[in-house]
Amino acid sequence: MPLYEFRCPECGPFDLHREMREAPAAAPCPACDQPAQRRYGVGVRRPLTGVLRDAGRADRARVDRASSGEPVVTGPPAGRRLPGGGRRRH
Repeated sequence: MPLYEFRCPECGPFDLHREMREAPAAAPCPACDQPAQRRYGVGVRRPLTGVLRDAGRADRARVDRASSGEPVVTGPPAGRRLPGGGRRRH
């Protein structure tokens, strides 16, 4: 039976094993018995491979924010410009 995550408005998140056909329905919170809605997200964390293996903490945080549904692009890029401006020298 799959494990699903639910969020109670009073108590917070909890996990619950349910049949797949019952997964979308609200579940009672085990602590306060209020109806809790299912949380949707990435279920399995895999070891970092490929381009994320060498990524910095900020890049991994950006990927985590994107997978959670939080907006990632909030404005122009920060940081200093490289010498030479926009001139391309190939």
